[in-house]
Amino acid sequence: MTRSLGVLSRRWVQVLLLCIGLSSHAVFQAAPAAKEVWATKHGRDFASYYYAVEAATHGKDPYATRALSAQARAEHTRQSVNPYFYPPPFLFTVAWATPLDLPTAYRGMFVLNELLLGACLFVLARGFAVPLGVLGAILVAWSPIPDNAKMGQANLIALLPALLGLWAARTRPWLGGTLLGAAAMFKMSPALFLLYWALKRQWRPCIAACVTAVGLTVLSLVLCPLPTQLEFYLDVLPGFANGDYFGLEVPIGLPANHSIPDVFNTLWPGTSKTALSPTALLFSRVAILGALGAWAARAWRSSDPAADIRALGALTVLMVIIPTYAYEHHLVFLLLPIAALLTSAWDDVMSGDIHPVRDIASVLAVLVAGWPLALVTEMIASAPAWSRVPLREVKFVALLVVFGLLLAPWTRRRPRV
Repeated sequence: MTRSLGVLSRRWVQVLLLCIGLSSHAVFQAAPAAKEVWATKHGRDFASYYYAVEAATHGKDPYATRALSAQARAEHTRQSVNPYFYPPPFLFTVAWATPLDLPTAYRGMFVLNELLLGACLFVLARGFAVPLGVLGAILVAWSPIPDNAKMGQANLIALLPALLGLWAARTRPWLGGTLLGAAAMFKMSPALFLLYWALKRQWRPCIAACVTAVGLTVLSLVLCPLPTQLEFYLDVLPGFANGDYFGLEVPIGLPANHSIPDVFNTLWPGTSKTALSPTALLFSRVAILGALGAWAARAWRSSDPAADIRALGALTVLMVIIPTYAYEHHLVFLLLPIAALLTSAWDDVMSGDIHPVRDIASVLAVLVAGWPLALVTEMIASAPAWSRVPLREVKFVALLVVFGLLLAPWTRRRPRV
């Protein structure tokens, strides 16, 4: 009887924490973000998707940035548009916006992001056994969630099918691979999850992902003919490896950038603010290969479901910080790793087997990585000159700690899945 009451009380605690998280999200994240979105006419980052799909549906080149900017000026929405550098199949995910004007479509993207966030949290709870209390804590602490929504970004469009694919692949590998293949064709970075399946010699989801990628590419010919497809694969995509994002004019060295290449760009800046120097590029590649090697050495030895989830979480961290640009909104992609890390700490507390250093480090790493960027910027501005560069990288260091803790040995009382 006492044990049953204890289990019941723990469930009520989890429900209470989830309600607190949902209320906090609604009041302190969604409402202020919605106010900004409804007051903004230029569509922020969403504008590049909007004008790209508008161009494609009218038989024009979605990768022609000057033409997209000219269309925006003609509609009196903005003076220029950031380059569109997503795969052609991604355009299917924003095709719903074509009948709408930019401000209305931007608001629709905000609503879509809220729905996708709810779906991602549901998958984490059901597919990865993340406690409701942990989901509530994430909604309170993870500031990249509203930043992603305000920017009209597409991260969650790729994250949801990726999470579904990783979940489904355990029992239905062909379905899991298909879902992940779709995620990778919406945004290329989820393709990195194929390394996990290859490491575990799970070839069926790998094959399904590749077949899906080919199939979606063929289907997207209705929007992007073969020359446009070749433009992406031969001109746009290869530039990512060199830090060239198809003419993106946003400086690499902004405080909001939390990537591995940005660290080396700080040490060895290039002649251009939007391109890595040869030295920074070399050291970035060495660091990335070293991080992937450390991940593979640990993930290869994972032997239980909980360890596998942490390995997937660690790989997700690399997925975000490996590209040249890892801005605040990209960190919303880290829902799985922070959920995995906090779940492990939660289980320690619930089992009574608390590891103070490890559990406190886990919570602090998530809090620092999720600290609102505006507060970090204010802290940097008021700090002594000698400390500004280290403070600028504080969130990046926190992400490295998250990565390291996920790969560290954990003693578990029971499997979560």
